Amino acid sequence: MGAVNLKGTGKGIILELDPKESFEILVKEIADKFRESKSFLGKASMGMIIRGRTLCDKEENEILDTISNNCDIDVCCVIRDDPDTDRIFASYVKQPVIVQQEEDSKPDEEQLGIDPDIIKKQADIHTGNLRSGQDLSFVKSVVILGDVKPGASVSSEGNIFVMGALRGSAHAGSTGDESAFIMALELDPLQVRIADKIAISPDSDEGPRLKMKSFMKGQTDKKTEVAYILNGHIVKDVYGAAFLRDNRFI
Repeated sequence: MGAVNLKGTGKGIILELDPKESFEILVKEIADKFRESKSFLGKASMGMIIRGRTLCDKEENEILDTISNNCDIDVCCVIRDDPDTDRIFASYVKQPVIVQQEEDSKPDEEQLGIDPDIIKKQADIHTGNLRSGQDLSFVKSVVILGDVKPGASVSSEGNIFVMGALRGSAHAGSTGDESAFIMALELDPLQVRIADKIAISPDSDEGPRLKMKSFMKGQTDKKTEVAYILNGHIVKDVYGAAFLRDNRFI
């Protein structure tokens, strides 16, 4: 087994790094791995888990730049994965955002603007597609590394992140949290619920429709999308800096 191993998980990638190898060699092998896999990976948007080695922000950014320079995928989120701690999910605006783990000191948490009480509410991770008939429920926020197919459903007392297509049903803030939201690379659900609010696909015959913010209409570029409550209704929006300012992720 080499110093760098690359595994695919539906809409995500697991990047395993040898903790004993020099960083310079790791970067070279990462470049080789992604260059060799360029045609296979295509131009998809993918989430990525980094395992096996603790990296500083500079090293993480260099790895992301190396990936970008050697293949055409868009790494839209990064999850730090450590077998000794719970994992924290992070999303992105234009560059992936790395969220510090709970083991960081309080000064670092304050510097990052992270509430120490919020940091304890971490996210569960489910790897793989949810297929018709599957129904998963979580207390914490949840990251789905895959698609939620029609006929499948997922619920969480916190937020829901789908690193793939959401075409089934999703219920965020299931115990009444109206600040919860649902995010997906493709947000085309049969039904979404946030707290006690409900919205259905615009193509459905009856029920409150999932409304789009006005500036989204006519937009053709594929962007990460988010559903949340605005003025008492569930709306669908593109994820960007404005949304990031107004919402906590964990």
